[in-house]
Amino acid sequence: MEGRSQSSGREYPTTPILGFLKGGTVVRDRASSHIHNQGNIKSLLSQALASVEPKDRPFITESVDFGREVGRSVCIETKEGDEIIFAQRQGRQELTRFVKGREPEPTSSITFGLLRDKEPGQNQYICLFAYMGPKSEVEPWDKNANDAARTFWSSHALVWGTEPVVEGTETKEEPVYFKKPVKKEGDK
Repeated sequence: MEGRSQSSGREYPTTPILGFLKGGTVVRDRASSHIHNQGNIKSLLSQALASVEPKDRPFITESVDFGREVGRSVCIETKEGDEIIFAQRQGRQELTRFVKGREPEPTSSITFGLLRDKEPGQNQYICLFAYMGPKSEVEPWDKNANDAARTFWSSHALVWGTEPVVEGTETKEEPVYFKKPVKKEGDK
């Protein structure tokens, strides 16, 4: 379904409304949704959104704890002896860290990222991603990755089999971008 912007006449896709932020600001899914289809995530997302004050922020990342188990997180802390593998998830350009032989773990949180719609006259946010579990770091290959991201992903992984991957990309060799940069003498 296509809609026409009242202010510019520009064509833009209309996407489903996921919920409303505190104060009534609309939150829509994006056309290529990154809402991880885990159990009742959409109804939980609607509840979580209602607890967030937008404060005119251009980008919002929130983790809302419901205080009770609401689902299972596929991003889990790894431990010594875990079988780690790297593979390219569908829709990604680089490799993700996975753990084999483990199961998703109970969580009381849902995490989401929202971007304020820049279309003139649109008072709404677009949901960039949502998943069950506490806030994580961007993956080490992301342009916004830093040492915190590399540290996080050196001790966490997605549970193997929970995300579609590009066939033939699996490897046990850790990609260079997962490794912390070594500081040289004289570096600040």
